[in-house]
Amino acid sequence: MAFLPNGKPGSDLKKELKYLLLLVCAALIYLLFKLFAPRDFDWTITFNAEDKNPFGGYVLHSLIGDIFPDRQILHSYKTIYELYDSVDTPVNFLSISMDFAPEKQDVIALLKNIERGGNAFISAWDIYGTFGDTLTLTTSDYYYHAEGYSIYMNQHDTATLAFANPDLYDSARYSYPRNNIHHYFESFDSLQSTVIAVNDLGLPVSIRVPWGKGNLFINTTPLAFSNAYLLHGDNPEFVAVSLSHLPPNDLIWTEFYQLGRAEVQSPLRFILTTEPLRWAYYLTITAILVYMFFEAKRRQRIIPVIRPLTNTSLEFVSTIGNLYLQNADHKDIADKKIAFFLEHIRTTYWLNTHTITPDFIMSLAKRSGNSPEKVKDVFSMIERIQTREQITAEELVALNKVLEGLEG
Repeated sequence: MAFLPNGKPGSDLKKELKYLLLLVCAALIYLLFKLFAPRDFDWTITFNAEDKNPFGGYVLHSLIGDIFPDRQILHSYKTIYELYDSVDTPVNFLSISMDFAPEKQDVIALLKNIERGGNAFISAWDIYGTFGDTLTLTTSDYYYHAEGYSIYMNQHDTATLAFANPDLYDSARYSYPRNNIHHYFESFDSLQSTVIAVNDLGLPVSIRVPWGKGNLFINTTPLAFSNAYLLHGDNPEFVAVSLSHLPPNDLIWTEFYQLGRAEVQSPLRFILTTEPLRWAYYLTITAILVYMFFEAKRRQRIIPVIRPLTNTSLEFVSTIGNLYLQNADHKDIADKKIAFFLEHIRTTYWLNTHTITPDFIMSLAKRSGNSPEKVKDVFSMIERIQTREQITAEELVALNKVLEGLEG
């Protein structure tokens, strides 16, 4: 019969395997439930080209190739300065974020490229800092205007966007939730800039700002470019027409101003975004799991050698004997030997050793099989030694021989 390392019989192993199987089945059921259960949406605003959640940019990423056919579209997480520092020819630039306030060197690089003939499309709720100051424009949120609060509260939950020039654009209006498109341009250079699109309150939400040989197209409704609203009604047309203002050139789409340097936020992200490293990572994880699976099997532990208990009585007697021998107290040893001898007589022959009489000697001689003379000589020696204060080693040895001879 097989035993586990802890001594349990093989039947207990089957019971434990049954529990382990139940645990594995429960884990698989939970995993399948999580895989096929309806997924909760992540409402985080990312505008990321790979994000399929409502406020990601996956749909725009899929459609933008139709707006710029046969053109190279570069996705990046770099700043404007880093992008344009290595670009010699004018290109299109795209940025969609909640806020847009690039550093001074970014603004200089962007406007320099536009001045040479480049173009840029920027969509953000709030535009401020060096960029806003340079273009003399400000954005605002009409939800937070006290003077118009009562008017806006009476509006319907659905708001619309439309292009400002009905002669150039279709008169269609595109519907969005009002609480997602309530930003607009509060001020801008109306002599130099052109309004492209307005909301249902007649407030400008998209403008064109000429700069040198190129143009800046600025929009305040970035959520209109997210997955949730690009899949609703005719809203893809609003995005397509808005982006079609850019000439058919190569496009740089940076997500730095919404996500930062997302591609290098962690070493793991770098590994997973590099194909050779990604495969090496997957193979390593697989190898570790396979190793753990096979090494997890219980092994028979080494059976320890149990040595028999040693008889320490002889060692004890030897130790005690050596102790007395070193002290040279022969009389004390003789007294203890005599006491052990008398105890032996009492327990073996059932005789009272309190008084040594002729009758005692005769009884002990008969029961021990010795002659009365031998027994008498032994007790005579015992009496002599008990009456003395010291004895020699030779006398102790002689006593020991006599007592052992009588014990037989």
